[in-house]
Amino acid sequence: MMKKFSFFLFTLNILIPKYKKIALKTGAHLLLFCCFLMIWSSCCKNQEFVRHTIVNTSLSLPKSMVVKKERAKDSQVYSINAGDKRIGYIYYGDYKSFEEDSFFITDDKELYEKYKNRELKAYFSKNTERDSKNGIYNVNYYYYDTINKHRAQVMMPKKMNKGFIGIHFDSVDIHKNKMAIIVNDLSEENKELFFKIFKTIKINSIQH
Repeated sequence: MMKKFSFFLFTLNILIPKYKKIALKTGAHLLLFCCFLMIWSSCCKNQEFVRHTIVNTSLSLPKSMVVKKERAKDSQVYSINAGDKRIGYIYYGDYKSFEEDSFFITDDKELYEKYKNRELKAYFSKNTERDSKNGIYNVNYYYYDTINKHRAQVMMPKKMNKGFIGIHFDSVDIHKNKMAIIVNDLSEENKELFFKIFKTIKINSIQH
């Protein structure tokens, strides 16, 4: 009995340091992760934002971003620039709501073979109505949100390297002008940032 007990203590003495090492290593990783979150949060809080006005609408963007008016015929267009990189656009005027019309879904194999590699791409499905309704082949997700009492269509990419980040207002004044923001830089940082920016949009809808 004493031999068994001694063996148990010997085993325990071997195992305890191993658990301690694992615990210390896990604790160190957790501490580093917490430090990273604190630094990231601090950077976000300290980031200075500037308010930009587009006709009767306005939004806040980081001070590091520049909004520049571009030449356009049917609507007003502004580019959003970060350093020397153009990351998106703001549209005001006649701009349609978001939809994906660069492909179609078919159960016709001949039609699928004809168009599968073209610009208007075809996807083959045995249940076209269901797949179309559920947006199976869409590049982006879409949903509606209320931004400062105005209904907006929000767009976000399904994958990191494909699609767009965007928001669309169907009517922003008495003339039924639309407003849209589309961002093509799909970094995770920009996804988080622009969803916050969208929440800052304000519309003075009573303006003539």
